[in-house]
Amino acid sequence: MNRREFIKGTVAAGGMLALPITRVASETTDVSSAVKAKMPQGILGRTGEKVSRLGVGCWIFGTERMSVDDSAATLHRAVELGVTYIDTAPNYGNAEEKMGQTIKEIRDKIFLVTKTEEPSYEGTWRLLRQSLKRLQTDRLDLVHIHSIGSEDIFADLNFALGDKGALGALREAKKQGVIRFIGASGHHYPSRFHRVLEYHEIDVLMNAVNFVAQHTYDFENKVWCRARQQNLGLAAMKVLGGAGPGGKGFQLPEECYELAIRYALSIAGVSCAVIGMGGVAELERAAATVAKAQPLSEEETFDLYRRGMDLLTGNPSWHTLYGRPVT
Repeated sequence: MNRREFIKGTVAAGGMLALPITRVASETTDVSSAVKAKMPQGILGRTGEKVSRLGVGCWIFGTERMSVDDSAATLHRAVELGVTYIDTAPNYGNAEEKMGQTIKEIRDKIFLVTKTEEPSYEGTWRLLRQSLKRLQTDRLDLVHIHSIGSEDIFADLNFALGDKGALGALREAKKQGVIRFIGASGHHYPSRFHRVLEYHEIDVLMNAVNFVAQHTYDFENKVWCRARQQNLGLAAMKVLGGAGPGGKGFQLPEECYELAIRYALSIAGVSCAVIGMGGVAELERAAATVAKAQPLSEEETFDLYRRGMDLLTGNPSWHTLYGRPVT
């Protein structure tokens, strides 16, 4: 298969080459361009919300690497740079607690996302109340039922998606105005998400997407094609690699940093690439990259496809990096 045939096949499957990303004046690649360039925004599917094309992933906020002051500085800098999408979770150590005072200060300037990993109605409400208290807010913009592919957490997916399960609680929380939108996220077991898509209350999906994982989990084609038909919002995570079960993880080659981000943002329907931030410097670098990002060319798409396959072949453990199954 030649390059043009490959690209045509990929586009036909609905995977790549999205609408153009907003162009910016700055052509520099250094961190200082984050100050000069305007952060592009995307519409988060049928929610109609405008969100920054870069999202701040807050897992690292819950580690010893980030102090309360570090977290505050990163969040304030994000707002200065036009980054509005802030993604956290109650199981990210003490991240929500560290973020609370700052969230209170910037609440009206951000789109705040958290998660539940409780399958039951009561458990999800407990986590919602906990997150509201920790984050010092009276509302959440989006809450994901998190890691849907995890059978140890969601052993009975029908229960979790029923009236007495997590989805029932989120439905009620939305009715009460505690949350605005409902999402589902996951790293593996793509076929489970087709069950999720039968519930039309789900507004947003967040899945593990990068140019290596396209050869295994492939949420781009296995799930997101159908999600786009329902006009769901799509957020990409694990854009640069990231951790899998037990904290094991991988990092895409440093020289692929910009290409990896452009890969995620070039997928049709993707509104936001959520990237874990370990401080202001990492945020500024990511913001500079996203602000000037252009869709991948056909040749770049083909070359990344091949490079991802080469990396996968050289690292067999990456085949199930985010867990089993991959189908």
